[in-house]
Amino acid sequence: MDKLDISILQVLDWKGRTPINKIAKQVKSNKDVVAYRIKKLEEQGIIKRYFPVLDMYKLGYHTSRLYFDMEELSEAEEKEFVQFLDIEINAGLIFRMDRQYLYGIFLWKKSVYDIEEVIKKIKRKLGKKLVSYQHTIICTFRQYPKDYLFGNSHHELQRSLEPTEKVQYDEIDFKILKQLANDARLSTVQIAQNLKIPQTTVSNKIKILEKKVVILGYRAEIDFIKLGFMNYFLEIYLETNENLNKIEAWANQNKNVVWLQKIIGTCDIEIEVEVKDRTELESLLNELRSKFKNIRKIIFFSQEYKKLTFLP
Repeated sequence: MDKLDISILQVLDWKGRTPINKIAKQVKSNKDVVAYRIKKLEEQGIIKRYFPVLDMYKLGYHTSRLYFDMEELSEAEEKEFVQFLDIEINAGLIFRMDRQYLYGIFLWKKSVYDIEEVIKKIKRKLGKKLVSYQHTIICTFRQYPKDYLFGNSHHELQRSLEPTEKVQYDEIDFKILKQLANDARLSTVQIAQNLKIPQTTVSNKIKILEKKVVILGYRAEIDFIKLGFMNYFLEIYLETNENLNKIEAWANQNKNVVWLQKIIGTCDIEIEVEVKDRTELESLLNELRSKFKNIRKIIFFSQEYKKLTFLP
């Protein structure tokens, strides 16, 4: 990749629905060249897909996470299990971990009691292969741009989702969101054709959903592994919560942090980072430990994402 590819990725990373002509203007290139470069990035799998960042709380959903500790599965069994989580469970996020818990999923449900039915289904599917599971409620999660990739020294932007009141929306709104969840770069004309409704309706509905901040933005899912990076998930346990806000402030600035979560169920705060190698990870961990003396323990592990969508 050259500087133009990086500049295009920087736009699409945080504003994935930006029209080609506007991207061309921002990166100071010809729109035909930009369109060609984007197509090549997609064909190479560097850009995997485009998705909207949705405030699921405003749609009336709770966010939960399940971890599963399982006996060893064959490659075919793992593939079948991921398909089961995707199709039968309708998980929004599916990931594999190199730790005690082999797989994890995010679920968006309107009632926390719906989680019980999901757990029952998974127990029936895995049988004796399920050793244990862990259920966590997500209170806050925050996204950051991949600033480390674009040569930036720190974050200037973030998107934060926290429990809030539900907003009014109708069936057409939801169908439009489903279309965008499948491909956030679909034009309003394409969405209108797919749903058999007027294009003006689609355009107006999207603007209202953005104004209500149901849609916080749009992103390209970038395959950081193909660009030579790896991810680690950090579970941070504190002796006291007195400087939790300072750890958040550190994460809000650190260019390698891409995700932050505050949860009910396990540790005090969770942070996901993307780094070049284990050496860079160790440097980051040492910085955390030296800055925040009340850190009792940091558990870290890598994750491989199998599916990512805000509206399964």
